[in-house]
Amino acid sequence: MRLTFDIGNSAIKGAAFEGDLLRHAFSLPHDPGGMEARLDEAISRLGNAGHSIDRAGIASVVPDSAACLIRLLQDRGYATVQIHAAMRLPFRLDSTSPETLGVDRLAAAAAAWFEYGKSSQDGDPRHVIVVDAGSAVTCEVVHSNGVYAGGTIGPGPELALNALHRGTAQLPDAAPEWPRILVGRSTTEAMQSGIMYGFVDGVRGILRRIRETLQGEAFAVATGGWSYLLAEQAPEIDRADEYLVLKGVRLLMALN
Repeated sequence: MRLTFDIGNSAIKGAAFEGDLLRHAFSLPHDPGGMEARLDEAISRLGNAGHSIDRAGIASVVPDSAACLIRLLQDRGYATVQIHAAMRLPFRLDSTSPETLGVDRLAAAAAAWFEYGKSSQDGDPRHVIVVDAGSAVTCEVVHSNGVYAGGTIGPGPELALNALHRGTAQLPDAAPEWPRILVGRSTTEAMQSGIMYGFVDGVRGILRRIRETLQGEAFAVATGGWSYLLAEQAPEIDRADEYLVLKGVRLLMALN
């Protein structure tokens, strides 16, 4: 059984795969205080549940947390693979700086291409667009000819609200919640409305613009903490897949 990890800025996600079948998944808040103990407990639960782990893969955008996790896994005798752009990929990279490409972006694009682009329902490959909406909001584009073309990066709702609070003298610290009304009656409601509707409509606009550059069908899949909100509010999203990065880690482990 393969164990995969997606270490993001706000959460650490993990999954156990038997072949290509996901058997168990978990998510932990990415809080440095007690993080090592929580990870150790999560890995132990997998072993206690009878899952025999022979290899582990990690996609991480936080180097210190990745080093901590690798140490835990190696102490248990698990062979460990870190995802990187120089490994064998299911597509060709058309990137001017592959060494700076976020490995979570790479894993999500690999899984989306393999599952929704290369193997479309009618049998012909199609373009695929990945929207990973968490602390940051990224879009990845893989062309139907199997070329990763690049993407876009912007702030997620929480980062945007934090920037408003920290960059101004009087705006409060507001929670990233979907607003009850469009026109906010309080400052907090106005901030939530501006950021959350701006986030959804920003993603919708980017997807429309990307599709205008492509010839042929493009399938859009959303992942990350805000993926289900996007799937609900943005008809341009064709599918929400919360485990896309973890699936991509498993796929890249299998290819390498």
